[in-house]
Amino acid sequence: MKSKGFLICFTGIDGTGKTTLSKELVELVNKRGIKCKYVYARLSLFILKPFFLIGEFVFLHKKDIFKKYSEYVSTKRKAIKKHYLLSKVYQQLLLFDYMLQIFFKIKLPLIFGRNIVCDRYIYDTVITDLSVDMNYSKERVINLLNKLFLFFPVPDLTFLIDVPEEIAYQRKDDTPSVAYLKDRRERYLYVGREHGMVILDGTKKLEELQCEIEKEVSK
Repeated sequence: MKSKGFLICFTGIDGTGKTTLSKELVELVNKRGIKCKYVYARLSLFILKPFFLIGEFVFLHKKDIFKKYSEYVSTKRKAIKKHYLLSKVYQQLLLFDYMLQIFFKIKLPLIFGRNIVCDRYIYDTVITDLSVDMNYSKERVINLLNKLFLFFPVPDLTFLIDVPEEIAYQRKDDTPSVAYLKDRRERYLYVGREHGMVILDGTKKLEELQCEIEKEVSK
């Protein structure tokens, strides 16, 4: 889905430096005289919030993702498998909720010629919020993303910032566990290769990453 403005995205597991790098790029582009806006585009539950809270209480009562991540995921997957139809409705509502947010945050501004640098995007919502809990195969993740891009704006350029799970975990104090990151990192790398993302080594110094990003954007 093409648009008038340009859309550049940063994606990857938590703790890779996406926010810092995306804000730095916005500042650089604006200094060059091209108006550009920073947008945080990870899913924020709105329509789905009441259903999410009820589901957490009913199916995951006394399960703590931070204390026992593997037990939390196992219980959630069992509940999803047992209540298949409810989980399908949940997925559709989640995506509809997200589509509304993206329409106002990204799609509409792009139509009016705004340039956007996006901190997280549909990749993060599908991989982090759906694929692990729903136990999607890598192929199913790709198929879902391809379908969604019939409605979502396609990025002109996407940077996947990759960092080993142990390092990423040390950088963030609000991440459940190393296993949480590991479950997601391999999916990000697979999607990154399939979607032709620019994969950058997030362990490099900030200045090095900024130079690499600037070269890709200048193209």
